[in-house]
Amino acid sequence: MVEITTQGGLIYGFTKDNLDIFLGIPYAHPPINEQRFKHSKLLKYWNDAIDATNFKAIPPQPYNKLETFFSSQSQTTITQNEDCLHLNIWKQHNHKTNKPVIIYFYGGSFVNGHGSAELYNPEHVVDNHDIIIITFNYRLGALGFLDWSHFDSAYHSNNGLSDQINVLKWVKRNIASFGGDPNNVTLMGQSAGSMSIMALMRMPQVNNLYHKAILLSGTLRLDTIEQAQFKAQQFRQLMRQQLNITDVQQLTTANILMLMDNMDELHGKSKGLELIYAPIQTTDISEQTTSTHPIVVGYTTDEGDIYIKNEHKKLSPQRFVEVMALNDITVEANHVTSAKQQSQAITNWYFKYPAQQFLSQLSVKQSELWLAEFAWYDQCNSLFASAYHILDMIFWFGNLQILTAHHITVTEPIRHLSLRMQRDLVQFAYSGTMPWPRYTNNNRHIYM
Repeated sequence: MVEITTQGGLIYGFTKDNLDIFLGIPYAHPPINEQRFKHSKLLKYWNDAIDATNFKAIPPQPYNKLETFFSSQSQTTITQNEDCLHLNIWKQHNHKTNKPVIIYFYGGSFVNGHGSAELYNPEHVVDNHDIIIITFNYRLGALGFLDWSHFDSAYHSNNGLSDQINVLKWVKRNIASFGGDPNNVTLMGQSAGSMSIMALMRMPQVNNLYHKAILLSGTLRLDTIEQAQFKAQQFRQLMRQQLNITDVQQLTTANILMLMDNMDELHGKSKGLELIYAPIQTTDISEQTTSTHPIVVGYTTDEGDIYIKNEHKKLSPQRFVEVMALNDITVEANHVTSAKQQSQAITNWYFKYPAQQFLSQLSVKQSELWLAEFAWYDQCNSLFASAYHILDMIFWFGNLQILTAHHITVTEPIRHLSLRMQRDLVQFAYSGTMPWPRYTNNNRHIYM
C-alpha cells in the first residue's frame, strides 16, 4: 500500500513492481439526485481516506463491441453507475518531483468509453519513463451532452465538458502531492476525446489548466444551440411516447439508455458519423481556439475503414451522401459507390482535411505545431489489414498484448514502432517538442 497526503485529504493506492497506482479517485461530487443533469462540482476536500486500489463504476453507456475487440481478455461485466466521476493515476515508485503529467481523454462518439479500458492502460509507458499519466471518466450520451436546460432552466448543457474541466482543476490542486508538475500538463485525446480537448481550447478560463495538447483522430464539430434544442425536443417526445414520463427526474438510468437507443433509430443508420451527442456552442466557448500551447495533431491512413466495418456493410450511395451532408460535406453519389470509396471519403473529409485546416489556421499565430500520420497495418491479418481509426492507440500506450490476442506475432519492427511512439509522447510531455519538422503553412510536413 502507498499513501499520499493531498490538500484535499488522504488517498491510498498500491505498488505494482516499479509503479505506484491509484484507481477510482473521485474528483467531483457524484452527479446524482439534486446534482443530476447539471455541471459537476469539484471535490475539494474529503474526511475519510480514499481507497484507490480498484477501478470504480464506469459511465452508463450501451454495449461497445470495439472495447471487446481492443482487449486481450475475455470481457467481464463492468459496473455502470451515474456516480462515475473518478480518475486513475500511474506514477513510478520514487520520490522525485515536478514530473510531467499527461491526462488522457478517451473517445467513443460521446456515447462509449471509460478510463479503465485496457486500451488506455499506460503502465508500459510509465514503467519505462518517469512521467505521470492520468485517465478518467466523464459523463456520456444524454447524461453528458444532451441540453437538459431545455427541460428546466435549473439544468445545464455540456455536462460532460464540465466533468473534464473538473479533472483539470483537481490535477492543478493535487498532482504535486504525487510528484507531478501542475505547470507541465499535457492533454491527450483520441476521437471524441480529441474533440473534447478542442472544445476546452476554445474556453479562455481553461487556458491556465494545461500547457500542451495531443489531438488524435478527431476535429471539433460543435452543435449549435438550435441543433441541441431540437435533439432535446426529440428526446422529450420519446420520453412521453415510450415511457409516459414528463419529469426528467423520474427517468432511471435504464430509461435513459433505452431512449438513447430510440434516438439512434430516429436518426437512421449513420452510427459514428452523425454525432447525436456532442459539445454545444454555448456562450463560454469561443468561435476560434484561444490557445497558443504546443500542439500535435495525428490521424491514421485509413480512418474511415472502421466506420464501414462498424456498419457491417457500406451504406447505399444516396444514404452516404445524406449522412455526409449532415456535416455540410458534399460528395457525389457516383463517387462513393464502393466501400473503399466511402472509407476514403470519410478519412479525407472527417479527419485529414479538417486536421490540416486546423493546423493551417493555428500556424498564422503560433509555430509549435506538428502533424503525424499512423500508417501501420498487417496485410496477413484481415482484422488489421489497414491503419484504421483507433488502431494507433495500441501503439501509443504499448499495449501490444492486444495484437497477440488476435494472433499477430509482435515482431521487432512492431515493438520498435511502439517504443518510438512512446518516446515521442514522453519527449513532448517533457519539452513540448517532437523529433520531426514542425508544421507550417510553408512546410506542411506530415510525419509518418
